[in-house]
This record gives sequence, structure tokens and C-alpha cells, in this order.
Amino acid sequence: MKSKFNTQRYFPLIVFVIALAIYMSNIGGVSIYILDEAKNAACAREMFEKGDLVVPTFNHVLRTDKPPLHYFFMMISYSIFGVNPFAARFFSAVFGALTVLITYLFVKKFKDPKTAFWSVFVLLSSIHLSIQFHLAVPDPYLIFFLTAGILSFYAALKTEKKIYLLALYTSIGLGTLSKGPVAIGLAGLIFLLFLIFSKRFTWKEIKKLRPFSGAALVLLIALPWFVFNGLQTNWEWTEGFFFKHNFGRFTSEMEGHGGIFLITILFVFIGLFPFSVFWIQAFKNAFKNRKDDFMLFNLIAGLTIVVFFTISQTKLPNYTVPSYPYLAIITAIWLSNINLKEIKLNGSFMGMLVLSIIIVPGIYFGLKFDSALAHVNYIAWYFLPLPLGVIAAFVLLKKDKKEIALYTSGISGMIVAMIFFVFAFPVIDQQNPVAKSIHLLEGKEVRHFRKFNPSYSFYLQKEVPPIAENEFETFFEEFPDGIIISTKKRLRDVTLPESMEISFSARDILENPTTVLIRKKN
Repeated sequence: MKSKFNTQRYFPLIVFVIALAIYMSNIGGVSIYILDEAKNAACAREMFEKGDLVVPTFNHVLRTDKPPLHYFFMMISYSIFGVNPFAARFFSAVFGALTVLITYLFVKKFKDPKTAFWSVFVLLSSIHLSIQFHLAVPDPYLIFFLTAGILSFYAALKTEKKIYLLALYTSIGLGTLSKGPVAIGLAGLIFLLFLIFSKRFTWKEIKKLRPFSGAALVLLIALPWFVFNGLQTNWEWTEGFFFKHNFGRFTSEMEGHGGIFLITILFVFIGLFPFSVFWIQAFKNAFKNRKDDFMLFNLIAGLTIVVFFTISQTKLPNYTVPSYPYLAIITAIWLSNINLKEIKLNGSFMGMLVLSIIIVPGIYFGLKFDSALAHVNYIAWYFLPLPLGVIAAFVLLKKDKKEIALYTSGISGMIVAMIFFVFAFPVIDQQNPVAKSIHLLEGKEVRHFRKFNPSYSFYLQKEVPPIAENEFETFFEEFPDGIIISTKKRLRDVTLPESMEISFSARDILENPTTVLIRKKN
């Protein structure tokens, strides 16, 4: 009895530690290279160096893309660990583990320990979720605070405890500082729909939530920074952020990230693979039991987020990740309540098997036809544990060991997530042009012409000023060993003088441009 008691008591800590281990795997072992990561990490570095908490800049130019909360946490991390990839990603992993932890605690409190276990098991099995919590971007912060706020809403309704109201509005305020008004809009829409469909949309129920004092707390947390920033930037940041990066992204396709509504659904399905193969059964069960408040709440929360970003004209895989906790809970409710001895899982496991088997050849040939990565297509074999694990699960299923089969398939996802960051992605990372050429720029005067990979800014830890075409010769006269960074596309209409040459050229991995370095001939 004592051993069982201690296991239950410390299980939340075990959940947190396992999640943190997965999300922190090799976060310092790959470079800050992906475009969004590089701009966010470099922006935080500039704010850190200037001691400026109000005006975000990238390459000393105002950056209007995101609010400041992730910059603040990266600045704290830089002060502890130094300016490096580990520091930039540290709090992303921490907030990822916290997201898993609060999901477990919430489900355990309002459902049961078994459903709570399956909820976090589904989340930890998601390779895509692991990727999100490995990146130095604002999404991990939004995911955590939005999840905390939405779960606190339900807890506040059910218990009427003030602590949950405080957690609700504090989380929404911090979520707004993470990624903007989407935190208020999504949470508010979920709250409204749940009150309506649960027949609680009455002043008596709404009054319990103290909406006016709550709104005041959200504004108290979020508004001061927006005001101070507006005053210091003459409202330029405000205009760029709200009109371009919020309204613009929702109403029109940006940066080529568009497509039909099915793309969003596909993102979510792949994102929660392998357990997304059970969604037909899980959602059928959810709609059947939608009169249950807990089921209805998670159904509304998950579907609202997915539908919202299905409507959005700009579509990215990370947009729908805040829906994962609720979709995982819906799946977990079905998994924890089915009679494994009676139910047939053959069809779902067959789908899981087929999808997992095509992953390895898909990656192999995908890399083979990429000229920049064809020589490292062997890393496809690093993903072999997933299909092998699912094959083992399928064999166990045939032996009527269904629960062990479920565990095996989920653990396979966790293992592959860690293998991806420890072994596979570092190989890809070393093929990027910044990793290959950064040593050529160290200690030299550097300029950029029209466009450059933002990762250079993070690693050089200094401004990379722009240069005009008519300034090339003057620059090299003053700095004979200087370097100009540009891209192949930006140089199409430029004729370099005979005294200059392109000394380095490589296509950006995971991006379209080809980075080039220009220097004076020896």
C-alpha cells in the first residue's frame, strides 16, 4: 500500500521529468537556423544587450512580428547560460513540460487518474509536439498559457474557487503577451460556446466568472507593455503587429502558407500521430456523451481551435497545436473506458502500421531528390524505430495483448522524437549554409545586400548593416577582407565587378533561398 501511495503521490513529478527529458533532448546540439527561430533568438539577444524591455529589434530594425514574453524569458536564460542555442530554447522545453503536467493534473482532478495517464501518454507520443517545444519561438509560451487559462475556466466554473479565476485571467494576460489578441479571442470563443451549449449562458453563471474584474486583470498584465511600446515606436510596432501579423495573416495568405481547409485537418492528424488513428472511435464516443460537461468542454475547446485556424487564410502546422491537449483528452477518455477484451482495434492499428511503414522510404526518397540533402538521406533509417514499434504492437494485438500494443506504439513515438533531435536533425543541421560558412565571417566586417539568413545575425552577435550595389567597391576598398552576404535570387540583376567573386554558395536547408557570400578576389 505504501509503495502504491508514493507512486500516485509522485506521479505528477514523474510526468514532468519525462516530458522535460523529451523536450530538452539535445536543445543545445543543433544550431539556431530555422528562420523564425533565428529572428526570435537574435531579437532577444539585441534586447538583452541593450537592456531594452520595450522595443524589439532584429538586426537593429524594429521587429513587429510578436509581443515580448518569449523575448523576456530568453533574456533571463541568456543571463544564466549565455547567448547560445540551449539558452534560447530552454524555456520552450520547460513550458512544454508544464503544459503536459497541467493537462495531467486537470484530467486527474475532473475525471480520473487513468484518463489523465492516457492524456499525457498521447501528448508525449506526438513527435510534432516535441518539435514545437524544441523551438525558440513564441508558440510554446502561448500553448502553455492558453491551456492554463482554458483549463482554469472549467475549474473555476466547477469549483467556484477564486484561485482558478486568478489563474484564468493571469494566464490569458500572459498569453496575450506571448502572441497577441489570439489568446483572448480563442479563449473567449471557447468560453462563450461552452456556456451556450452547456446551457449556462445566464447572468448568474457569468457573474461567477467575474468578467469585469477579470478583464481588468488581463489589461493590467498586457496593456502597459503595448502602450509603452507604442509611445516609444510612435505606434509603428502597433500598426505592423495588429494589422499585418494578425488581421493580415487571418484574412489573406502570407509567405506562401495557404491552402484548402483540409490542410489544417491533415496538420492536426499528423501532429498527434500515432494515436490520431483512433479519432473515429474517440469522436464518435465524444459526440455520444456530449451531455457530460467534461466531454463537452474538451470537444468544444479542441474543435474551436481547429476550426478557427481552418478558416484562417494563412495555414501553418504550429497554429493548431493549442488544440492538442483537448484532442488528447478526448482520445484518452475513449482509451480509458473501452473494454480491450471486446473491442476490435485491427482497422486502426492497420492504418497506424501503413502510415508508419511509409515514413522511412518517404523520408529516404524525399531527401534523395533534394540536391542539398541527397548525400545524407541515410538518416531516414533513424526513423525505423517507429514502424518497428508499430509492427511489434500489431503482433501484440494479434496475440490479444492490446494494452501492451498501445503502450508499444506510443513509446515508439517518444523514442523517435528523441532520436530525431539527438541523431537525425544534427546531420541535417550541419548542411545549412550558416553552419558551413560562419567561420569565414568571424572577425571581419560584414554587410548584407537586400536579404540574408537571419542566423548569421545570431551567431555573429552584431549588426549586419545593409549595403547598396553602388557601395560594393567602396566597402572592399575600406575592408579588403570584408564579406557581403546575399542570396542568389537577389543578385540576378547585379553584375559584380571583376575584382569581386562569389566565394561561397549553398541552398538554405528547409528554406528556398540560396545563400551566397561575396568577397574581394585575392
